[in-house]
Amino acid sequence: MGESSKGQAFGLLFFTFFIWGSVYVGGKMISDAVPAALLACLRCCTAMVPLLWMSRKYFKVKIDPSDWKYFFIVGSMGYFLTLFCVQQGIALTGASMASLINALTPVSVTILAALLLKEKITPIKIVCLVLALAGAAVITQGAGTQSETLGIVVVLGAVVFWGLASVYMRRLTAKYPAVLVTTYGMAISLLFHIPVGIYSASTQSVGISVKAVLVILYLGFIGSGLAQFTWVKCLAILPASTCSLFYPLQPVFSALLGAVILGETFTSAFFVGLLLISIDVALSTWETKKLSVAEIK
Repeated sequence: MGESSKGQAFGLLFFTFFIWGSVYVGGKMISDAVPAALLACLRCCTAMVPLLWMSRKYFKVKIDPSDWKYFFIVGSMGYFLTLFCVQQGIALTGASMASLINALTPVSVTILAALLLKEKITPIKIVCLVLALAGAAVITQGAGTQSETLGIVVVLGAVVFWGLASVYMRRLTAKYPAVLVTTYGMAISLLFHIPVGIYSASTQSVGISVKAVLVILYLGFIGSGLAQFTWVKCLAILPASTCSLFYPLQPVFSALLGAVILGETFTSAFFVGLLLISIDVALSTWETKKLSVAEIK
């Protein structure tokens, strides 16, 4: 593989995590005007447009009937419950805090894969779990209000839901193109998003403005559609373990954008949590890469 391709992939990784970091800021910008459930629904509906376009050449791929239950799990847990909890968490706490908690995702996937897929639990995995719990505890203790604490807990729930969904994604992406798994999962999530979004819109006040529409379009087309495309492209060039090393950039970009756009401020607990979670993700990724190399040998 050429060095230019690898250089392009690293550039795309920075771009991808910048976009994912900005998603939290965008969600916070209109959280007072658009209820979390409705925003999650509109974001997924919008994201279907680029996803359908990206996966169009794979629709002829035959799906094993026994695999549809895994698609259902991915859709309900990965793209409904996860996105709903993330948007709710952003509304309750800051964009930077929600993004930082969500950076625990690679560790969640590693631990749950060990428990559910019977992957080997190594000493490094145990250290990663301890660091993850310590980072979450520090951040929670640094929360300024009860609402912020609840928001952190809700985002932690999203991390667990995404971890569970990712275990089944591993099964599916071993047989089907990743973008097709994403598209079908997102489509299934709409079975839940649409009724919940409609109920939310009918029971809560909604303030649709030009800014809200632009943010929703950004979250769907750029935050979900384009970023998903660049992520899959990076995975096609570089190992997943290498790509995962960039996860700590997400809360960094969220923090920078949150400070500039939203005027968010940070406590020492945020920076301690950022350090712990960054070490955690790096260790988890190093362990995964080490095991992959051992399997090849």
